[in-house]
Amino acid sequence: MTARKSPTAAEALGEHVPFTFAGVDYSVTPTSQWPFEAIEAFEDGKVATFLRLVLGDDQVAAFRATSPTVATLLELVVELQSVLGISGN
Repeated sequence: MTARKSPTAAEALGEHVPFTFAGVDYSVTPTSQWPFEAIEAFEDGKVATFLRLVLGDDQVAAFRATSPTVATLLELVVELQSVLGISGN
């Protein structure tokens, strides 16, 4: 059995970064591989677009299946920032 890499180790190795939010497992590509449009969407406050660009359609569908509220959406973004060591508002 292979041990799950920590988010920091995965990011450093250029591998998908795993994290769990509200009991659902997700993974994202390292921030260095995110499309520029993701950062633009984030800076413009387009949170749903940002998540689609970094999580992909399948993982966004899994998140939507949890019937999240806006507060939950924002908590997911904060968790993603925390896991990746990104500071932001």
